Amino acid sequence: MAMGKQPISTNVALAALCLLAPLALAVEVSVSSSVGAGLVFTDNVDQTASDRQGSLITTANADFGLDVSGVDGNVLLLNYGLSQLFYSHDGNDNALYQTLQFEADKGIGNGFRVDAIASIENIAAAIDENANADIFSGDTVESRQAEIGLSYQSNPLSDSNLSARIFGIVINNEDDIGNYDGIGASLSFSNGPNVRDMFWLIEGTYDYKQSQGDDPNTSFVILREEIGFQTMYRWVPFVRLNYENYSGLTDADSDDMLSWGPAVRYFWTKTTYFELSYNFTETENQSDFWAGAIYLRPSPRTLLRASYDKRTFGDAYFFLLSHRSRRLTNEITYEEEVTNFDRDTFVSGANIAEATLERRLTWLSTLEARRSTFIFSLYRFEVDALNATNNDGDESGYGASIAADHRLSRRFSVSALIDYSDYHFKNLDTPDQDDHYWTFSIDGSYTINPEVVLTAGVEHNTRSSSLPDDGYDENRIYLELSVDL
Repeated sequence: MAMGKQPISTNVALAALCLLAPLALAVEVSVSSSVGAGLVFTDNVDQTASDRQGSLITTANADFGLDVSGVDGNVLLLNYGLSQLFYSHDGNDNALYQTLQFEADKGIGNGFRVDAIASIENIAAAIDENANADIFSGDTVESRQAEIGLSYQSNPLSDSNLSARIFGIVINNEDDIGNYDGIGASLSFSNGPNVRDMFWLIEGTYDYKQSQGDDPNTSFVILREEIGFQTMYRWVPFVRLNYENYSGLTDADSDDMLSWGPAVRYFWTKTTYFELSYNFTETENQSDFWAGAIYLRPSPRTLLRASYDKRTFGDAYFFLLSHRSRRLTNEITYEEEVTNFDRDTFVSGANIAEATLERRLTWLSTLEARRSTFIFSLYRFEVDALNATNNDGDESGYGASIAADHRLSRRFSVSALIDYSDYHFKNLDTPDQDDHYWTFSIDGSYTINPEVVLTAGVEHNTRSSSLPDDGYDENRIYLELSVDL
């Protein structure tokens, strides 16, 4: 459950008001609302290794939803929730939390669209302190985000295809760590289907973040270009150019790279090709290099993409495999990205404004049977300081989960979850930290009538750590009644 303590920000409200008026002409409107109450008993509310404190938590919830769609692709999605918690062991812990999910998208004519998103959620304060923190145990902060953008899409059937977007974003966290105002832009310009002799692709992104604290501003620029000739003999020659510029806090996390060179693609079929290029670097201390890629699309339901290249941080890899059948969906991805101001991987004491390189591998598999749904996920990530002289603060982790939901009857369904995660934090002045988390849960939901649902379940959380005082185990029993209005 992801909820926060602060009032909804003015940025979120403004983003909503900007798009409510145009969407008033939408032809389909769906409104939902519900209230609920529940009890949660935990035998270790503070999730501590010693001095365990039990508590009976009473919850009172209210939720509101709005879904608007129109014939022109207009969309507005709004989900807002409030939850009041009352603790039996200490009334000072009582708190009101909120959640928000807001999305809007509206065409304004001649290929232009305006879009907005906003969210409020509760996240772990720092993953090295307690990666599994939630609103019942504490150690969380409210994170608020609002973004509004303007995009343009040309007619894809013309001689050229242009898509572009500019946006502004505001991030505010309850503890003021990672707060920033930002602007950004993306551009994609390519040939249209009517161009038979040549092809081109120009892609660029710009990301600027202005810290609301004392940190300097940061900016990331990425540019990719491909220009070549279309032939009748499966061999397609072209020239590629790559440029990156990362302006971080200091010289340690700032760098740029420019490379260009000849390349060729060989098409086995219209949707399958192999690519090879030789690249000359115009950056000091960087050597020329070979790069390659493969793209396979044997059927509309199967896709394989893989590539090797060089970027400012060295060797760069990308992988995507997706396959979809009638009941089973699989997707495996591996990506590498330079980022900063990322609260999802924030470690206490780190400078969140510093640029880091994040490598992430994910595997998601979903099986949908007649009465059951099974979801398997697997991930691994690494976060390294960009061009840093040491690896202090580097982190890595992996995890897996299996979730199952089974409908026993029209009124009764059960669900279960097994989740494991592992984190490793590198430190120079102190021993490295290793944390291991397990979560087991099972619950049942009974539909008393179409408007009233009763849910009951149990959950076990455990953490083991190389730090002697950071391990814990916790058991929860919960009961909740929800009524649709």
